[in-house]
Amino acid sequence: MDRADAEEIHKLALSAITNLTSIFQVNDKYDEYEEIKRGVGLSIGKIQMDILEVIYKRFPELDDLK
Repeated sequence: MDRADAEEIHKLALSAITNLTSIFQVNDKYDEYEEIKRGVGLSIGKIQMDILEVIYKRFPELDDLK
């Protein structure tokens, strides 16, 4: 993977996380909300571990949390 592709994947993965977190703005009065919240959390975790961490191994400077 070259840096340009890593930057594009990084941008898209962060965008996916942003979109997923917007689910929390939906009304939480439903019984299923806790299940949905869990699904969002697990999805964000998968993106972090299975996409972003792969990129950060090769391009650690893209990790803006360090």
